[in-house]
Amino acid sequence: MNADSSESKRMYKLSDASNLTFLIGKEICQVAIGSYDVQFSWGNGGISVWCKFLYKPAGTADEIVWAGEQPESATPTVRLLKSLITSVKCSEEGTLQLSFSNGDQLEIFEDERYESFSIQDGKGPTIIV
Repeated sequence: MNADSSESKRMYKLSDASNLTFLIGKEICQVAIGSYDVQFSWGNGGISVWCKFLYKPAGTADEIVWAGEQPESATPTVRLLKSLITSVKCSEEGTLQLSFSNGDQLEIFEDERYESFSIQDGKGPTIIV
């Protein structure tokens, strides 16, 4: 990870070496869909997405792309409520891949031009990608 540090926030470029294993076991208790963002929250933290994600519900061939517009396209992600994050992978391109206990998958993409998403665990500084 390359970090540009500040006291309360850190800017990161994710890589496959990023250590985000603290996300494993987090239960999604809220999915909030705004005009230009989607938030997946647990207890005292969450992930806010401003750029783009690909959502793959288990048991279907559907792939839902949310690209920062059309809030209604994110509504299928409410299936993640009460699901646990079971695995976390980071690619060299900056994609965060999450798998859930219900079999669903979520890929969150980095955009080099903009802040794409943030991760807050309620303990450490906010990670902004």
